[in-house]
Amino acid sequence: MRRFLCAVFALACGAGSAPPPAPATTDFRDLELAVVRLVNAHRSRLHLRALVADSGLARIARGHSRDMAERRVSFGHDGFSDRAKEAERRLDFAEIAENVALNDYARVRTVAVAMDGWLGSRHHRENIEGSFNRTGVGIARSGDGTYYYTQIFVAKSRFSERHP
Repeated sequence: MRRFLCAVFALACGAGSAPPPAPATTDFRDLELAVVRLVNAHRSRLHLRALVADSGLARIARGHSRDMAERRVSFGHDGFSDRAKEAERRLDFAEIAENVALNDYARVRTVAVAMDGWLGSRHHRENIEGSFNRTGVGIARSGDGTYYYTQIFVAKSRFSERHP
């Protein structure tokens, strides 16, 4: 039996100024990797194994963040079972979980704000500290400057990946 966990975090706070202009780029891989680094630093402090960044899971997460940023789906976990099925086509896993967040902080602060929010929430922290071994992070930014985050966590039950 697969266990599905979800947690939502929304923090739409800024410095009280107008939203920043639309992004010049849609590539947020540096921010996505920063999330993985911060998650692993937190896990290390608790003597938990680091999560492996999985590009396939990141692609799935990025799609959901993009859908939220472009308002194709509501902020939250709509379609999580579809993302779980997509992940299952690549990986054999025993458990999958997802955290989502949004904020409109500046690029230099957005990751720290999202992480602080997740760690301040019991359900999000449980996913971050869970018995997972792989993760994928996807970030997208809407035209009004809001960053949308999706982080997928997987506990693999076997060591081999599935290939289509």
